[in-house]
Amino acid sequence: LAQARVPLAPSIPLLGAEVGAMGDSDEEEMKAMRGSTRYGGNTRKPATKAEPKPAKDDSDDDDNRPPRRMSAKALAASYGAKDDSEEETVMADDKDVDEMQGFFMPMSFGKQKEKKTMDIISHNANQRKGRGVAAAPAKPGSIQFGKRLMDAASATGAKSRADKAEEKAQAEEKAQAAQAEEEAAPVGPLVAEEDTAMEEPDELPEPGKEKETLPVSHEVTIAAHEKAVTALGFDPKASRMCTGSMDGNIKLFDFHGMSEEKEAFRTLEPVEGHLVQAISFGVTGGQVLVCCSDSMARIYDRDGTTKPIQTTVKGDMYVRHMEHTKGHTQMLTSGIWHPFRQEHFLTASLDGTLRLWDMTADPVGMDQQLPSVHVLKTLDRRNVCVGGASGKHGGLYPTCCNFSPTDAKKIVGGCSDGSVQLFFEKPRYLKPDRILRAAHSAALTGVAFVPEGGESNLLVTRALDNTMKVWDSRMLSDAKGPVKVFEDLPCGHEKTGLCISPDGKYIVTGTSFAKGALGSATVRVYEAKTFKAVKTLDFGKKNALQMAWPEEINQLVVGTGTGEVVMLYSPFSSKKGAMHFVGKKAKAKPANQIEEAGSGPIFNMTDTNDIKRFYATGHGDMYKIRRGEARAEGKKLIPTRPENSGEKIPDQTFGDFAALALKVGAKQLHLNNTRETDKDAQKALLEYQDKANAAQSKLVDGAYANNPNILDYSEDLSEGDSRMGLAMKGDFCRKCGMKNCRCVDYSRYGLNGKKPRLS
Repeated sequence: LAQARVPLAPSIPLLGAEVGAMGDSDEEEMKAMRGSTRYGGNTRKPATKAEPKPAKDDSDDDDNRPPRRMSAKALAASYGAKDDSEEETVMADDKDVDEMQGFFMPMSFGKQKEKKTMDIISHNANQRKGRGVAAAPAKPGSIQFGKRLMDAASATGAKSRADKAEEKAQAEEKAQAAQAEEEAAPVGPLVAEEDTAMEEPDELPEPGKEKETLPVSHEVTIAAHEKAVTALGFDPKASRMCTGSMDGNIKLFDFHGMSEEKEAFRTLEPVEGHLVQAISFGVTGGQVLVCCSDSMARIYDRDGTTKPIQTTVKGDMYVRHMEHTKGHTQMLTSGIWHPFRQEHFLTASLDGTLRLWDMTADPVGMDQQLPSVHVLKTLDRRNVCVGGASGKHGGLYPTCCNFSPTDAKKIVGGCSDGSVQLFFEKPRYLKPDRILRAAHSAALTGVAFVPEGGESNLLVTRALDNTMKVWDSRMLSDAKGPVKVFEDLPCGHEKTGLCISPDGKYIVTGTSFAKGALGSATVRVYEAKTFKAVKTLDFGKKNALQMAWPEEINQLVVGTGTGEVVMLYSPFSSKKGAMHFVGKKAKAKPANQIEEAGSGPIFNMTDTNDIKRFYATGHGDMYKIRRGEARAEGKKLIPTRPENSGEKIPDQTFGDFAALALKVGAKQLHLNNTRETDKDAQKALLEYQDKANAAQSKLVDGAYANNPNILDYSEDLSEGDSRMGLAMKGDFCRKCGMKNCRCVDYSRYGLNGKKPRLS
């Protein structure tokens, strides 16, 4: 077998003379093996007969034999192209030539399966591609990527990059020039011309970046209140919205059940005559914190029951130290729920304190109201907590408050003197840990933290001094100052707020419109990292007050000074929310189901009395309730009086017939005042009173005239009851029940002539 694997050249059958000259035993054995049918037989094409040629010497054959590692084509050419005039005697196949060179010789006896091998040309192509071997020269008429073409491509690419760099430089120059013009412009927004008052439409987002677009391309307006919207709140899933206003009402909206009419499913007035300061949903979304302009906060459920679930207790206004009383003593200014704990919430008041409340705390007082668990004092320049309504010089109070959204370990309060006071989480709160005395020159209207990963280090403040500032809470001091100051932001309302996008990329605030001043109210969006202005939305004469950006719907909601709520969204990046009711027609109700919105009773299923009422009214079935109300209203109607007895039917003349027709029609329409014969019922009864007294019907009154005791209500007492009654008469001891006893009756001490014992 080792001899058989010697790579020989007889892959092409030799002529008879050559076989005779190479009559070697090894070659004969190899020839016999190739011709055997055991190894697949002779798969080559049969050779054509040719004239015998003279034999050659072995030395000549060895010299003329081709080298060992030659390709199939070169090997065939060396044997077949010896003489152009001679005919080829064998038709050689490239595959057979390679096989007979010994590269694919079987290692064992028996019939072998044919293996699929990669073509040599393909293998060489892969090898060049992998090792960077120079490519073979191209054929005529084909595309050749030579040096000239590569140089042209490089020149084109360099030119394109230069053009892009030049365009980018021009864009930056334009942006710098626009920023310089904006800084050099006078204070206040410029007057917009009538032709350019409308904003330019937003461009379509690039493919793959639809989710990154700002949700401000479309808007829908909800006419919620008659006065300015001062509070906005969304549940965690952003399926319900609660709004509060200066008219004292709160309204609940359900986006899933709304239509184009955009009506609220519940309207409440927590306290009559008090505006709504703040609204905040709990972590679970089942409870709503409502802070009005009184001293007590109220907790409602998400369905808007008339009676609150819980109410905070009112503090003692005569106690000087606020930590010694259980509640606020003056008007609330703000409130917010804890971002992670469903039982904790925070409120701010005019008494100069922030208070933390716990829903699981033991209620106090006869009304079983909720007490506070922590008191956070805001200090003035003398480091004294003096409420703003005390009338003393230097008194301040917190106007707004907030938690850090990522960890809730920081509590910030914006005060009426322009200071910002920061509290860190601790077992017992007392004084603020950081104070910015000169943060603003006027009262603050809103504070918020910018979330960045798992931290909330940037603090944004908004004030009535027409500025908005960004601070680093890690380096909070008046000496270092703010990180960024946004000026020329008109603020004419004390409830002008701000909000941060859910991903922490954008800061949103609103401006106010002043009568007689230039410009209009706007909503401005800035980047949180570069602090560049991204978008400015024109709101005309509607002051942008409260703002919210829920994560679940990715929509920017703005409460305005006219009582409207504007929902800004984008069809590409927004979902749910306004997308539910935009274009949704309201269903027409049948006549028997028409009722006024919010006129039905509200049942608090946590109250025993309301549960009984709920089951008494047929499980809250409005049809049964409406039928009962219709019956009650029907009983109040005055029925038509009968005709006077003995009246004759008038003659059938034209005039009498017309008068009779009018009388019958008026009777059917219940028009009682059209009849001339109608009289007052009371007067008619009084006319018969004298006749009734004079008659004194002898059939009835005479029978009982001589028997006044006909109705005897006395009862027969048994002997035991009578004795007990006699025994109970007189004086006896209230302690032992005996008439004669030696115990002292303290309930009747000093009576019946008894003198008190002195020793």
